[in-house]
Amino acid sequence: MKIVRIFADQLFAFHYETEADNVLRKLLSLWNDIAHLHQFVMRHKADVPQNLPIPTLISQLIDNANHIDDTLNEISTAPHRSLEEFFNPLNNQEYHIVELSKQKGRKNYLRLYAIRIDKNCFVITGGAIKFHHLNRDRPHTQQEMKKIDKCRNYLKDNGVFDVDSFHEFLKEQQ
Repeated sequence: MKIVRIFADQLFAFHYETEADNVLRKLLSLWNDIAHLHQFVMRHKADVPQNLPIPTLISQLIDNANHIDDTLNEISTAPHRSLEEFFNPLNNQEYHIVELSKQKGRKNYLRLYAIRIDKNCFVITGGAIKFHHLNRDRPHTQQEMKKIDKCRNYLKDNGVFDVDSFHEFLKEQQ
């Protein structure tokens, strides 16, 4: 498992050893793949909003994936903007700053999961298409919750607790 830089010193993503690309690029690719989306929707048809035709849903998912990519690009390249505009605490009851806070960014049914290292510094751990309210209710979102916990523990085990220790860790990782 390694961490790769996406945008300057603000946005990073995990690159898992078993994957060809980092998790952000993999998700955006899958979320733009009509065949993959159709398979996913058919597998989770019971959770799909009933009045939404499947072709319309797939088109919306692709539009949402492109919106997420554009939003991250815009925020990361604008000096007066912050990734906190996109990412929010995963736990909706989290009202204070938590060390290595688990975060989510979303656009309709799409979720990106990340760990907040410090102000305007995040590491993406994974993502999901989420039609159901609670993450614990579906295996694919449960898997993402396990992944975010594993990544958070990985950072803690390697002495990461703020942006300085994070950048020190990245230098050691090279």
